[in-house]
Amino acid sequence: MPHRLAPRLDLITDRGQQFSLGQLRGHAVLVYFGYTNCPDVCPTTLADLASALRGLGGLRSKVDVVFVTLDPAHDTPPVLRHYLTAFDPHFIGLTAPPAAIAEAAKSWNISWKRAPGHADYIDHTSVVALVGPHGYLRTRYGVAQISDRDGVSKDIRHVLDVS
Repeated sequence: MPHRLAPRLDLITDRGQQFSLGQLRGHAVLVYFGYTNCPDVCPTTLADLASALRGLGGLRSKVDVVFVTLDPAHDTPPVLRHYLTAFDPHFIGLTAPPAAIAEAAKSWNISWKRAPGHADYIDHTSVVALVGPHGYLRTRYGVAQISDRDGVSKDIRHVLDVS
């Protein structure tokens, strides 16, 4: 993947604070769009990310995970905080009004829509983007790739060493 600056991500944290991706410069950042009522892929992805981060040892403090909700009506800041804490208390949840979420998702090449006949289910692109310490997109992981804890940990180490 050619290196290009990561798209903007200016939303509200699960602690009610303004957030900009630039605040995390100097860290590797894993960005994932999903929703807390997801029955399978989102919780599995977050569990896989938590596992990969545990494999980093002392480098863990230089890595952030950002979870952007695709369901801001349900995923309020307290709901996001409670949900993410089950995986890792340091994960950052982001929300905003629906139009801002739609704009962010589009800029990160995430497609999503409510599943017909299932108001609580959202079909969405399930990828995790790895952003290097200088704000450049380094790679995107699909569902099968993110389950490779050692591979993800190795990529993060490489990004932190090279960037």
